[in-house]
Amino acid sequence: MLKRILRYGEAIVIFLDRRIEEIIIAILCSILVLSLTFVVIVRYASPFAILSMASHWAEEVASFSFIWLLYWGAALATKNGGHFRVTAQFGLLPNRLKKYGLLPGDIIWLLFNLAIIKLGWVLLQSSQETSLSLEIPMKYVYSIIPLSFLFIVFRLVQHNYKFFKPKQNQRADHNA
Repeated sequence: MLKRILRYGEAIVIFLDRRIEEIIIAILCSILVLSLTFVVIVRYASPFAILSMASHWAEEVASFSFIWLLYWGAALATKNGGHFRVTAQFGLLPNRLKKYGLLPGDIIWLLFNLAIIKLGWVLLQSSQETSLSLEIPMKYVYSIIPLSFLFIVFRLVQHNYKFFKPKQNQRADHNA
């Protein structure tokens, strides 16, 4: 019984490791589309003035969803190795050194991400304002900054670990 529970737990962790960003992005896209659809319907097809206030709420939810969507998209791009890189100069390196060509840039990027996590945390701690329509504390909206950059750091380390671990010397996304 315990082994079965552990297997299910392991399967869930593996599934989330492979799909967590995609799931979150799909949810955020759905919220964005539903919110904007509601806004359009209320604006052009509803004769009820009371729905106007809900329309403002929906616009704000759409804005916040879009912001979160962008940050989660960056984490997904990092996971897939699809982030922006200039790699033309590595064609001049000997084959045994090409593997290490991206490492200095990844280290700098890692340090940058750690700095953004720290600054994002400071922003969360100091944030006192509320959103205009929903009147929720903006620290909930700003929480995406340290959260997403934490995911980016995790995915960057994970991506490099998979690339540098023994018996796996080739990475398809570095050939681009």
